[in-house]
Amino acid sequence: MSGLQKPHVVAVPFPALGHFIPFLDLAKLLASKGLAVSYVATPVNISLLQSHLHQAVKDDLDISLVTLPTPDVEGLEGRERNDLVPLESRGLIFEMAEKLQHPFSTWMEEQFHRPTATPPVCVVYDIFMGWAIDTAQKFNVASVLFNTCGAFAISLMQFISTSISQNTLEKDEEDSLVVSFNLLHPLRLSKHEVGPVFLNPDLSDSIQRFFFQRLQEIGKGSGILINTFHELESFYVQHLKYLTAKPVWAIGPVHSQNLFGGAGNVNTQGKMVGVNEQELVCWLDSKCPRSVAYVSFGIQTALSEEQTHALGRGLEASGQPFVWAIKTYPKKELVSSESKTDINSTYLPEGFLERTKERGLVIRGWVPQLVILSHVSVGAFISHCGWNSALESISLGVPILSWPMFGDQHLNSKLFADLGVGIQFCQHTDGIPDEERVKEAVTMAVTGDKGEEMRERTEKLKEMATNAIKEQGSSAADLTAFVSDMYKLNSRPTKHKREAEPSLINPSTE
Repeated sequence: MSGLQKPHVVAVPFPALGHFIPFLDLAKLLASKGLAVSYVATPVNISLLQSHLHQAVKDDLDISLVTLPTPDVEGLEGRERNDLVPLESRGLIFEMAEKLQHPFSTWMEEQFHRPTATPPVCVVYDIFMGWAIDTAQKFNVASVLFNTCGAFAISLMQFISTSISQNTLEKDEEDSLVVSFNLLHPLRLSKHEVGPVFLNPDLSDSIQRFFFQRLQEIGKGSGILINTFHELESFYVQHLKYLTAKPVWAIGPVHSQNLFGGAGNVNTQGKMVGVNEQELVCWLDSKCPRSVAYVSFGIQTALSEEQTHALGRGLEASGQPFVWAIKTYPKKELVSSESKTDINSTYLPEGFLERTKERGLVIRGWVPQLVILSHVSVGAFISHCGWNSALESISLGVPILSWPMFGDQHLNSKLFADLGVGIQFCQHTDGIPDEERVKEAVTMAVTGDKGEEMRERTEKLKEMATNAIKEQGSSAADLTAFVSDMYKLNSRPTKHKREAEPSLINPSTE
């Protein structure tokens, strides 16, 4: 491969941190294997990405940032990412993402007509940027979905959404879903595990309609890269291949290069308020091994006063040390990209901070999650069970106490509970955790026999994740296969006819 020009791959993420960061990790991974990667984003997000590419530049990785002009979306002014807009205005980000197709197509056209440019051989796109498939076909290049959630969740959501559209979904007498297609045994999913969006889809809602459409289109491209590893979800990787009839490369954990070197070698993704990283690590150092519960629900969830009180009382009653990351959210009025309001700060139980000051650390704003999870004192992660967070947790040997809110989180929670590395103590966005249940779950996870069993199972998964990315590991093999296919595409004669569709990539038959 060394004698060939580098294959040029274009990464097209959805403008949300939970998608941006895995795409950035993917870009580094592909570039480290000899590919040239163009990472597409709008101006506000380019500035964020630049701050995370310093090490990549030092490592001589061929990653270029491509700035697309921000589409005009009324009410979005200056806010081009999901964490920069109020929760109730997230639909504007989807609207902006759809409007990026035209400027992206213009940029692609330049790559094929500018003499000094190297035309792409593949567009790696996000599930919410499905228009990239049509753009790739227009220029006769491959289109590969990079799926930032797990194989279990995406394969089931794809099957369920398709069954809903075809009115073939099976329900039992309790109105739960029964999924049996191509599975070893029928899988019964409750309303909360699936989420109401699937049981009672309101397709008049633009975001729900958009979500359903994209789920049904995941097999339209040339193949699927997925942030998981075979030892974790082997059956469901195969299930996804069967459902889509496309090659699937399980190459995760893509963040693994940041995970397995200890807290000192982990990159942070933002800034904390009121405490710096050194102070945080010192605080963690002062606690016993596996005694601390880390609490974080991502950037798309704002707990109500009742929810915050119930969770706080449960944490307090457990008597265990904890780190609670309380996110800040933009105000409803879109005044500037710096306007924030700390929704949860006023919701903590009265006197909570004073009573727990010796064993609790409440941090407002962004936290260095990988630093926390990789610390020896952390014994459990109280989480919404978003895939990125959950995969980080099990990759570092930390059991999960889950409160899934929406989307794939319910299915992720079910997967890790079934694997014996997680406990679900509440569910859905409107759920109110039982404080006694919170107390029991935290105590069980960090002190009880059940917790010890969970840690043993999680440590085995950590070892599997570590081995998967090593040379000859399952993820390393799939990554090598994908890179090899990019070189095969790169060796094809240059084609100027736009009407021809790209050949499907199928490493199992080539």
